[in-house]
Amino acid sequence: MPQYKHDRFFKFYIQSLYKTKGDTLQNIQVHNDEDLEIDLIFIRRENPGWQQEKLGLFDRLMQEHPTIIIEHYSSYLEETDINKSITRKNLYWTQKQKELVEKSKTKQELTASGRLSKQAKQQIENQNPFTWILTVNCSEKLLNLCNAQPALELGSGVYRLPQILRMGIVIIEQLVDSSDTIWLKMLGNKESAKIAFESIKQLSPDRREKNDIISACVRYCVYLRDIPSDNLTPEDEDFMRTMAEIDAWYEAEINNAKLEGKLEGKIELASTLIRVKFGD
Repeated sequence: MPQYKHDRFFKFYIQSLYKTKGDTLQNIQVHNDEDLEIDLIFIRRENPGWQQEKLGLFDRLMQEHPTIIIEHYSSYLEETDINKSITRKNLYWTQKQKELVEKSKTKQELTASGRLSKQAKQQIENQNPFTWILTVNCSEKLLNLCNAQPALELGSGVYRLPQILRMGIVIIEQLVDSSDTIWLKMLGNKESAKIAFESIKQLSPDRREKNDIISACVRYCVYLRDIPSDNLTPEDEDFMRTMAEIDAWYEAEINNAKLEGKLEGKIELASTLIRVKFGD
């Protein structure tokens, strides 16, 4: 499937999951070429969301650095993908660093010798992104080629490249199936995503992130419906069938909540959104 279709869902998904924990910037132009556009940057904010909505391994990845570039590949990662990722990040940071240094000088954040203060340097460093590449799969040969080493503290499937690159790779198919990884597994292949969604379905209807992820799936499905049917791949069509199943399940959950007198306003809102998008 063309990568751009999954890019759209990926952006909906990350923005929905992490809107209470920081700011997401999308489609950052770094060159006159769409291939050298950064899909998404996440800027972490210190707020209660990190304690109130715990997303397991995904949270630990997103707290690697104050500024994170996130890239997603819906099939095997290739050497050219890594090369482009490095180029995009370097082009972005070269320009951004110049702007930040000039801004600090304008604010007179300098030492007696005219150099940037330690605090100013740290503030700039916090904006030099770390890149996580999320991929469905990746060959052992490519991992060896880029000298990727297992990040043992983060578990199987997570690798770090040489420190100077400020980059890591997450191979979704290698992640263990557990409550710690379900939010990442939603970005895996269709079987991985279905299994993850079964776990997400079991979460409390009061979980904000659960309801927002369903809404993100709906928005993506509506996007696919705007594409001429002869341009849809079997994977696109399978996603839409899965969404119909999700819709039916969610309607049943809403009806049960009504019978039990436990329906929250935000659940009603999410249900209304699904009915409007899919039709009664």
